[in-house]
Amino acid sequence: MPNVLRNRAAVVALVLVSVAAAGCTGETPGTATPTPETSPSSASSAAPEDPNVPKVANPLDASAFVGDVCKLLSPAAAAELGFTEPGKSSNDTSNDTSNPDCSWRIRGKADGLHVILGSGNRDKGMGGLAGLHKAKKSGQLRFLEPGPDVDGYPTVYFGLRDRRASGNCDLAVGVADDLAISAHAGGYDNEQQACGNAQKAVSAMIKTLKGA
Repeated sequence: MPNVLRNRAAVVALVLVSVAAAGCTGETPGTATPTPETSPSSASSAAPEDPNVPKVANPLDASAFVGDVCKLLSPAAAAELGFTEPGKSSNDTSNDTSNPDCSWRIRGKADGLHVILGSGNRDKGMGGLAGLHKAKKSGQLRFLEPGPDVDGYPTVYFGLRDRRASGNCDLAVGVADDLAISAHAGGYDNEQQACGNAQKAVSAMIKTLKGA
């Protein structure tokens, strides 16, 4: 994976694993832990729902892909995005608190795609688009903006900062109220290419989940 995408993917993966930003692009992220919004003594009191977080009308089950996120994007769908080589996972799936992932790249080019299934966040009670909204509200995320619905599922653009104009696009889709999948397209010439490919990847993964 090109260095730019690798650095970006490492930072974004940390954001998704901990729902906390540990540094800026180009820095080595440290270990972070999500800050709970309620103390153990008040855990039984339900926190009010954020009206800014869209509900998922038709939730999808992604449990079959936790062990191999690369299968979320079919070879045909990957090829349409220019990736002819198989995707590769970089995280340790033996750690059930992590978010499994998969990355694709084009040999000799900076273009890359990194997909993260937020099952680890869900297990920590910080899953779905709601978890990203909580991170933004607490200041752990600096950028969060509603994205277009993709095949009827809500999305958000997010990150340590908005880097779409530089050809790097981070898009998370809520496939259930407590589960999100993110697609990070980086190394492109402009926002249209990066975010267009991120949306195409999200759409392809939703189709895979519907057919599972």
